[in-house]
Amino acid sequence: MSSILLKIALIGGAGIGSQWLAWRIRIPAIALLLLAGLIMGPFTGYLEPKAMLGDLYKPIIGSAVAIILFEGGITLQFREIRETSTAVRRIIFPGGPLVWIFSALAAHYGAGLSWTTSIILGAILVVTGPTVIMPLLRQAQLSQRPASLLRWEAIVNDPIGAMFAVLAFETYLVLHGSHDTTSLIAAVVGALIVGIGGGYALGKIIAWAFVNGHVPEFLKSPVLLTSVLGAFAVSDLILEESGLLTVTVMGITLANSKMASLNELKRFKETVTVLLVSGLFILLTASLDMATINWLGWEALIFGVLVLFVARPAAVFLATIGAGLTWQERLLTAWIAPRGIVAVAVSGLFGATLVDLGVADGAQLTALTFAIVASTIALHGF
Repeated sequence: MSSILLKIALIGGAGIGSQWLAWRIRIPAIALLLLAGLIMGPFTGYLEPKAMLGDLYKPIIGSAVAIILFEGGITLQFREIRETSTAVRRIIFPGGPLVWIFSALAAHYGAGLSWTTSIILGAILVVTGPTVIMPLLRQAQLSQRPASLLRWEAIVNDPIGAMFAVLAFETYLVLHGSHDTTSLIAAVVGALIVGIGGGYALGKIIAWAFVNGHVPEFLKSPVLLTSVLGAFAVSDLILEESGLLTVTVMGITLANSKMASLNELKRFKETVTVLLVSGLFILLTASLDMATINWLGWEALIFGVLVLFVARPAAVFLATIGAGLTWQERLLTAWIAPRGIVAVAVSGLFGATLVDLGVADGAQLTALTFAIVASTIALHGF
C-alpha cells in the first residue's frame, strides 16, 4: 500500500512540476509530461500503471477523460462562433469523416497495417485532443477566430472520433460473426439518443436546478462531478465510449444556459482538469513498453508524414471550401491538430482487444498512435 501511495504522489508531483517548469521556460507542458511518463515508465520500469491499478486502470482513465471533455464543453458558447459557425460545422462534418478515410489509407499503404486495424486507427486519429489544444491556446495567444475554431473542433471531435472507432470495431465483430447487425444498429441508435438527447436533457435539468436555487452553492461542483460520472457510466452501458458524447453535449448545454455561477464552476473545473491531464498523460505514457517503442521504424515515419502532411491538410482544405475563412486560417487549422489523451486511451483499448481476437497487427495500434501524439506535440506545440 505504501509503495502505491508513493507512486501516486510521484505522479502528482511530476505532473504539476512539469506544468510549472513548462510555464517558467515557456514551452508546451504536454512535452514535459510525455518525457516524465517515458522516464518513469518504459525507460526505468519504475512505474507500471496497469499492474499497479489492475482492474481499476480502465475505469479511472475513462472517468478522467469524461471530466476533461465536460470541462471543455462548458467553455463552448455559441455566441463566440457567429463568424465561424459554418467553418466549425464543416471541420466536424465532412472534415471528420475525411480525416478518417485519409488516415486509414495512410495506415494501410504507409504503415502496412491490415484494413481492420487501419480503419480503426483512422477513426482514432479524427480526434485532436482538448488536453493538448487548450494549454497550447493559452500560450499561443491566437486571434479569436482560429482559436475558437481549434477549440471547438478539439472538444466536439473527441467523442465523435471515439464513436467512429467503436463503430469500426463493432462492424468488424459483426462481419466475423461475433455480433449481429441488429444489435449493432440498436446500440448505435441508443447511444446517439442517450448521448445527444440525454446529455442535453441532463444539462437543462442541472441548469434549472442551479438557477432556481434547488442546489446550494457549496454542492454545485460536487453535483456536477457526480452527474458527469453517472452520465458517462450509463451511456457506456449502452455502447462503449458513447459516454464521451453524452458529457460533451451536457457541458455545451450548460455553457449556453443562463447560469450566474458558471464562471466560478469553470474555475473549479479547470483546476481539476489540470490535475487530471497532468496525471493521465504520465499514466498513459508510462504504460508503454520498450518493445512497442522499439517497433517504431520507417513504416511509422512514412505513416506520420502522410497523416501530418497529406491526410489532415487535404481533409481540412476540402471541408472548408467556401466556409468564409482566409487562406491563412485554413492553413493554420490544417496544420494544428495535436492528438492527446483520448486518442491514446482508445487506441490502448482496441489494440489489446484486436490482439485477443487474433488480429496480429493490433498491437501496433498503440505504438503508431503514440508516434502521432509525440510528433504532433513536438511539431504543433513548439
